[in-house]
Amino acid sequence: MRTASSNKLLIGLALVVCIALIAHLVLGYAELPTIHMSGHGWFALGLGIVFSVVLGAVLSAVLIIGRRRGFDESAHEAVIDHDPEV
Repeated sequence: MRTASSNKLLIGLALVVCIALIAHLVLGYAELPTIHMSGHGWFALGLGIVFSVVLGAVLSAVLIIGRRRGFDESAHEAVIDHDPEV
């Protein structure tokens, strides 16, 4: 069980991490104009972003559909049938 002081400590730690992240982004943005990327680089970056988002959406959909159709339960029952000690 967490006490109020540990909650305050966690909130403070999260605040320090957020401030450090913002400082890192601001300092990194200052160096951004010195970085040059060709059109091929921007195209590859765009493809990577689109592919990552689509892959995340597909995997989330598979997870939700599998959960609704009960695939998780049938796999769990198969393990229990095979090894009763589990």
